[in-house]
Amino acid sequence: MFEFLKVISPGCGASWQDAGRPGWKRFGVPPGGWMDGVAAREANRLAGNPENAVVMELALQGAEFEVLRGGWLALAGADMGWKPGTARRVEKGEHLRFTAHRHGVYAYLAAPGGWAAPAYLGSASVFGAGGLGKALAAGDIVGCLQDPGHEAWAGVAARYREAPVYPTEIEVQVWRGSQWGAFSDEARAVFLGTAWSVSARSNRTGVRLDGPLLDTPEATMLSEPVLPGSVQVTGGGQPVVTLCDGPTVGGYPKIALLDEEACRRVAQVPPGGTIRWKVEG
Repeated sequence: MFEFLKVISPGCGASWQDAGRPGWKRFGVPPGGWMDGVAAREANRLAGNPENAVVMELALQGAEFEVLRGGWLALAGADMGWKPGTARRVEKGEHLRFTAHRHGVYAYLAAPGGWAAPAYLGSASVFGAGGLGKALAAGDIVGCLQDPGHEAWAGVAARYREAPVYPTEIEVQVWRGSQWGAFSDEARAVFLGTAWSVSARSNRTGVRLDGPLLDTPEATMLSEPVLPGSVQVTGGGQPVVTLCDGPTVGGYPKIALLDEEACRRVAQVPPGGTIRWKVEG
């Protein structure tokens, strides 16, 4: 390992992520992995890495690092003050600050060769609630698998991609969930007709949506499998979009289901942003 950065502050959240650990849901372990796979893979391409190399996922804003040795870094995803879609050289002693949130929620920092992070059940993705890895904390020293300052990496400076600007208002296509028919006509109309606000209580487990409370089906429901992208409605009537670190089983009725691309877009809407739904078919 080549020691590269010292964590001054993880901000709203910093953790190792990769493509996740599929195949463990039957044991209660969610797939995990990066929240925005398009952005994470782009960061790796900018750094000259294999697309599935381990990246550092940053959330919203506030992360700060001290550079311990000169080298190359690439960033994609949300704009936190360092233009995404770029790769550049950083120098020993430099302070990197991702403190000016402009758009999006999750950004991905890639280093040459990928970051050196421990793997659990075949993945380095941190799933703190399940005890698989731990989020980065102030004082941590992080390193990458190849010398970040080697001249062979100089070519990354020429790489640039036009980075997307993540909107704060989106419309997303959904499919009818397994309990769609159990909701009343009025509840379904409210669900589709509301501009839902993303709650500040959202995280990697799920995006909570603030708005009118939906009437829920009266019948008691047995727990059943829950997939990422399931839109569950809590007993209090609040919709929640299950994401990568969400539960694998649950007893809340599911009014809708999102595909992977829709989940990625929803995850990048910041607190206070709005989401509208349109149903397929």
